[in-house]
Parts: sequence; structure tokens; C-alpha cells
Amino acid sequence: MMSLRSLVAAGAASAAVLTVNVVSAEAAEDSSAPMVSNAIEFLARASSTSEVLTLNLTNLLILLVLKALIFGFGLFSVGGVGRSAEGTGAAVTQSDLTGGMCFLMYTSGAEEKFDCVLRTACEDPYLATDYLTAAKMWYKMHKLLASVVPFDEKYAKIMYGVKEAADYGKTGEECSAKYAW
Repeated sequence: MMSLRSLVAAGAASAAVLTVNVVSAEAAEDSSAPMVSNAIEFLARASSTSEVLTLNLTNLLILLVLKALIFGFGLFSVGGVGRSAEGTGAAVTQSDLTGGMCFLMYTSGAEEKFDCVLRTACEDPYLATDYLTAAKMWYKMHKLLASVVPFDEKYAKIMYGVKEAADYGKTGEECSAKYAW
């Protein structure tokens, strides 16, 4: 089992790798590059004694299962043709990381991170739609296997919010006008 010390060390290494991608300190402060600032806040909460972020393993598991469902759906859809290795991007995008960190912080009690989840959905509405499809599958599994598959009411709130934010993002409007990081 991973201890808090090893989690913080791994997070520090991740933050160091992420900051290499940032050209200047101003880019980290810029609202168009929230991943680094969210990673730093995530680590600060995890290592702080005054505001401890408990890493809820259930929420982490849900996030990983949703990503696996999205990957599996993409792999077996479109007539059985898998995704090409020469495709447009990596398996995990910046939106995945930013949204995932915001989701984990929100579900661990940081209510102010709900807007961050919504902003991520607005900025990348098609990825958010993929997550919504996977979340609906998770909900249906919960209906069939309630004792095995957890589904709290806060997840329903997230689903409705992400749907609304993704729809707003598809209109082409500026996401920063409605949602903050």
C-alpha cells in the first residue's frame, strides 16, 4: 500500500515533470494552463497538516474505470477498428489530468473545485461527452449491482454539471465567461 510520504514524493516528481513543460512562470499563472497550478494545489493539500486532502480510493477507482471504459469503447467501436498508434494524441490528455485532479479534489471535500471540473468539461466538450457516456454505464452497473458498484448522489450532480458545461462548450462560447479554474 502506498504511504502518504511516497504519494507526496511521487506527486513532487510529477509536478517537476509537469513544470518542465511550462515555458515560463507566467504560463503557470495563466488561466489557459491550469494543469500545473492544479497539480501544485493537489500536492499542497496532500502534504498540508491544516488542510489534508484524503485521497479517496473509491473516487480514484471510479476515475480509472471511467477512463478504461472510454478507451475500451473507442477500441471496439467504429466497426471493430481500433485506435491507430499514429492518431491525434496520447491516451491521457491534459484535459484528463486537469479534470481528474479537479474531480479528486472536489470529491474529497474541496467544493470550490466543482467549477474546475465544469471548466475542463467546457474546454474539451467531446472528451467530457466520452466521460459522460462512461459515467452513464457506471450508473447502470450500479442499478444492477448496487452492493458492488458505488454511486453517490454527488456523482449525479457532477454528471448533470458536466453535461451542461459540455453543451455550453460545444456552442463555441468562451468558457472563462461562465466557469473558473
